[in-house]
Order: sequence, then C-alpha cells, then structure tokens
Amino acid sequence: MLLLLTLLLFAAGPSCASNILVVLLDDVDDLPITRAKGFPNVTHFFSTNGVIYNNAFVTTPICCPSRASIFTGTYQHNHRTLDNTVLNGCDGSNWDFNVAPNSMGKRLQDIGYRTGMFGKYSNNYRGDKVPVGWDTWMGLLGNSVYYDYTINRDGKNEKHGKEYKKDYLPELIIRNGIEFMTKKNTTKPWFAFLSFPTAHEPFDAAPEYQGQYKGSKPPTVNYPSFNHTNDKGKHWYVRSRPPIDHHASKYNELGWRRRLQSLQTIDRGFLRILNAIDHKTTSIIFTSDNGFYFGEWGMILDKRQPYENTIRVPMFASGPLFNTHKGASIDTVVLNIDIAPTVLQIAQSTQKRSVNVSYSLPFDGVSMVNLLGAPTARNSFLVEYHGMGDAKDKDECSRAHMRCWYKDNKVWQTEPKFDIPDGEKFCFCVDSTNNTFWCERRITTGGNAVEPGRQQNIGSKLNDNFLYCEFYETEFNEYYDLHTDPFQMKNAWSTLPIDAKLDLRKRLNLLRWCRGFHDCNSLQ
Repeated sequence: MLLLLTLLLFAAGPSCASNILVVLLDDVDDLPITRAKGFPNVTHFFSTNGVIYNNAFVTTPICCPSRASIFTGTYQHNHRTLDNTVLNGCDGSNWDFNVAPNSMGKRLQDIGYRTGMFGKYSNNYRGDKVPVGWDTWMGLLGNSVYYDYTINRDGKNEKHGKEYKKDYLPELIIRNGIEFMTKKNTTKPWFAFLSFPTAHEPFDAAPEYQGQYKGSKPPTVNYPSFNHTNDKGKHWYVRSRPPIDHHASKYNELGWRRRLQSLQTIDRGFLRILNAIDHKTTSIIFTSDNGFYFGEWGMILDKRQPYENTIRVPMFASGPLFNTHKGASIDTVVLNIDIAPTVLQIAQSTQKRSVNVSYSLPFDGVSMVNLLGAPTARNSFLVEYHGMGDAKDKDECSRAHMRCWYKDNKVWQTEPKFDIPDGEKFCFCVDSTNNTFWCERRITTGGNAVEPGRQQNIGSKLNDNFLYCEFYETEFNEYYDLHTDPFQMKNAWSTLPIDAKLDLRKRLNLLRWCRGFHDCNSLQ
C-alpha cells in the first residue's frame, strides 16, 4: 500500500529556502584520530559552526545497503537491499522499485528543489539510466575507485584514465559539485549529494599527500581485541580468523596510512566548497556509509560486523535549524536512516503551499533536528546484515561459503605501495554466508561505549548500554555489556538469567519487523 504524504512546498523565492548539501564518505570510521588527522578542517568547522554527534551509527555496516538506508531513511528489511550484489537488491529491479522512487533526491525534486548527485551511487550502478529524482547527474559506474573509471553524466557515459589533474575522482566530484551549487540564473534552491570513494580501498591519495603520516599506526593496535583470534565467545566467522601474520600486519598499517592520506583531498576540498557557497544559510550534513576495523579479532581493513568501530561513523551537521545548538557536541543517538528525514524537514521548513505525493516507504528514521532537544527520543535501534560468501579463488585461500581472495604487491598502483616480494601474498577474507545477523544496540545519553558511564536497569537486569545479536544459521547469540566491557571482549550471553534472554529476544523481534517511525522507535 502506498503511503500518501502531504508535503509542504515553498512559494517564496530562493532566499527563503535553505540550500542543502550532503557529503558522504566511504568506509570512514569515527575514531578520534581519524577526525584529528583525516579531516581536521571539517571537524573544526562543525565544532564551531554546527553540531557534532558523538553517538552516530549505521544500521547495516556495508556500503550498498547503508546507502539505500541513507537515501530512503529506512532499515534494510524495508528497502530490501540485502548486500552489495544485484541479485540481492544493489541496483536492478529492487533498487528501481524500492530505493530510487523513495530517495531523498526524488522527495526534494518533488517539492521544487534542483537536485544533483555526484560520485558513487550504488556498488553496481551500470550507467544504463539516470535514476529518478536527479536533475543533474554524475554517477560512478560500479564500486569505489579513484582512476580508470566511467561516469554517467546526465545519461552519457564518460571514460576517465590515470591523469591526476583530469581524472582523480574526488577532485572531479568537488569541481562539479561546486559548479552545480554556484550555478547562476536559477530560482530554485539546490540539493547537492556529494558521494566520495574516499576512503574505500585502494585508498589512492593525491600525489601531494602520499608521503604523509609515515610511521603512523591505527590506535587499534593497542586494543585488547587486536589480533585476538579463536575467541570462543564470537560467532563462527570471527572465530575462524587466523592470527595476523607479517604481510597482513604490514597491509593493515599501510592501509591505515593511505586512508589518512586520501582524506586530505576531502578536508581541503571541503574548505573550497565553504568558500564557494553561503555556508551560513546552507544546511550541511557530513557522514560515512559505515565504519571500519583495523585488526580487531584478526580482521583487517573491512567492515560487515556488528561491533563498535564498524557501526560508528562521523555525523556532523550545520545550518539554520541547527543554530540553536551551534558548537555543541551531542550524545544523542543518531542513525544513517535519520539523514533523509532531516533533509526533508530542512526543505519543508520554508514551504508555503502543499501537494500530494505518494511514496511506498515511510521513514523509519527521525529528523536529527527534532533530536536536538530530545536526548532520549531513541535509545535502541536495529543493526542488521546479510552475509555474503562467494569465494573468488579456487585454491587454498578459499573456504566453502566464504568471501576471500589473495593480496599481493599489485594491490595498490599508487604510492606508498604494498612492497612485499614478488610472488608472495596473503589470504584476505571479509565475509561468509552465515555472517548474517540482527542486533539490538542500546545506548542512552551518558552511556558512551569507550567511556563507561552510569548504569540504568531497564528490566530483566539489562542495562542502558549493550549489544545483543542473533546470528542466522548458526543460532549463535552474543551479548556485551559495554559499560564494563567497552572493547566487547566477553560474550556474557551465557551469564544472563532466562527472563533477560526472553526479554532480549522479544525486543529484537520487534525491531526486526518494524516499519515506520513509530513502530521502529518504540523500545524504551
């Protein structure tokens, strides 16, 4: 059944309407050192001119499903993009039916905005059409790359090569985005969606930054979870990870450096954008599609797990509706499914007339503007993921129903390179089919995972800062009290009384099937 929404439209001129910019990064964690070294200018801008959300999460820790959630404001089980394959909804008929017509681009276009999308769209966008909702289109075909790619520019495919000044994709996105945002002779407000490949592998940095951060290592090397393998308290896929060997360790540390280097273009480019637009009247959201891990439990440079560093992301916002909390650092929980409702509320805040527009998916999220003064509006949310297991290699690197391939010294084509001897390699695994899970992540204001705070019982001896997961096929359960176990080292499921276990199962079942804001935000 279609949801019939009445949307308010502005009748006044563009001076009364807020232009809107969303900046989306790829695979960028929310570690403090990433903010400080990866994008210090961005962090400084929002810390003085906007708000920084300290408890921002994604509801599915992988690219395509998370992007579908960002575009539509809905959980994975509602938009039905289950993984990064066309077969399971990443592009193709599901995307065309569920995601594109319910996207924030379509919604803003419907209420009179001039819309533009620049960069990565879905992992499998094929360039065969311009998706509905976008007046200006510069979509990357396929997954994140920096050179040797094809973009679809307003319906025509355009090939790019290896020349930095002409082809480096992050720069192309910045230049074209600025051109769109500063276009003259238009009476419509604009909505720009800048979607960077940064900092997805291969983490190619601009030449001027390739020598930076020598000797830098990810802070996770000091975590008790670093290279902690064969943990019987973890589900099968994590438990099966071998210890990090010499090559894998070098790859992990060099990948960390390359990521910081690649982020410098975003950081400097953001300043260029601010200089080109009126940032005082423009609403801006800056975030990532998922987090990343760097050696925890033997897993390097990937995501796809329900643990903190893969589901936590940077989330910054500024603009007229955020001015009441300008300069604030906020502990309220916000999610990737909150971005679309936020963008729509910003657009509607200056509307004067109404039209009827039908959308098939109601928002599961809530506007982050409304959460500014309501720190306990949402304490629990769903984390869900559908495991992938199609091994690419047919030799000893592969295992049944796993996703693995080899890494050698050809993995990166730009400096600094992975300089292991010719002929040497290591097996790199990221996923398995039974790495399919549903989790409740509960956190209330003051319950920061890395800074244990107060405890508050919510019934059945459950506190206000935990992660509870059920893993499909293996029927395995994990429960972590993040007050006492911030690094999620001890699976405490077996220690819980039966009433607590029953309560957890009941709560998670409600989240797994929720639809719409009220249904998906009812747990207290």
